[in-house]
Amino acid sequence: IMRRLGLGLILFFFISCQPIEVLEPVVFDNNQLNSFTVSANDIKINQVYEIKFTEPYIDHSLKNTPVKRLNAWLSENINTSGLENVLEINILDASIKKNDLVNATAKKFEEKNIYNYELFFLVEFNLYTEMNHLIASTVVETNRTTTSGQFISISQKERIIDELILESLIDLSNETSRLLNIYFTDYIL
Repeated sequence: IMRRLGLGLILFFFISCQPIEVLEPVVFDNNQLNSFTVSANDIKINQVYEIKFTEPYIDHSLKNTPVKRLNAWLSENINTSGLENVLEINILDASIKKNDLVNATAKKFEEKNIYNYELFFLVEFNLYTEMNHLIASTVVETNRTTTSGQFISISQKERIIDELILESLIDLSNETSRLLNIYFTDYIL
C-alpha cells in the first residue's frame, strides 16, 4: 500500500508540473507606423484628455497608458518642415475601458463571464497660419475591442492590453494617413 501511495504521489507530482508559459512582450516600434512631414514651422501637442479614475476606465492602473503610447507616436512620427504655419495636435480621448460580459456562446466547461476591453482614440489635427487663421483641419478616431477570460495571469492581461494599444495605434496611424492626405493635401511633404 505504501509503495502504491508513494508511486501515486510521484506520478501526481510529475503530472501536475506544467511548463511555465513565457509571454514575449509586445514591441512598440514607432518606426513601423506611418510618419508624416507637415509644412509648418512649429508643432504643438496638447493633451486635452485627462485620465479618468472611475470604473469602467482602467487607464490609471496601467504602467504604459494609451495616451503615453499615443504621445510617443506623435512626437516621433509627426515632423514639420517649413518657415511658416503651426501644426496643433489635440489629444481629445485615449481611454481604455474594461467591462464584465456574459459569454453567451460559451461551451459547457468554458468561462461564462469574460472581460471586454475597449480602447478609443480621438485626435484633432489643426494647421494655423502665423496670423492664427485655420487653413486645414481633420479629426481622426479609432475604436477597437478585445476580450479575455476573467481568470488569467497579470502578464497575460498586460500582453492583451498592450496588443490592443498597438493594434489601435496601427489603426490610428493608417486613418491619420488617409485623412491627412485628403484634408492636408497642400501641406503634406
